[in-house]
Amino acid sequence: MYDLSQPNDKPGVCVKCKGSGRYVQGKKDFGTCWSCAGSGHQSKADIKRNVAYNVHKVNAILSGMIS
Repeated sequence: MYDLSQPNDKPGVCVKCKGSGRYVQGKKDFGTCWSCAGSGHQSKADIKRNVAYNVHKVNAILSGMIS
């Protein structure tokens, strides 16, 4: 499974970490949330970066499957 970033619809509290700045699933703490770079909030620049990252990651996955 690949961990894609979660871009917000608009700037504000990060949807992935819910404002904590940490990426946690259940009891497992994976460290800094990369969707907001640990700030707990996503700016327009963060959202743009997350969308670009997801496009790059999906293309890399698909190119590996096709070859």
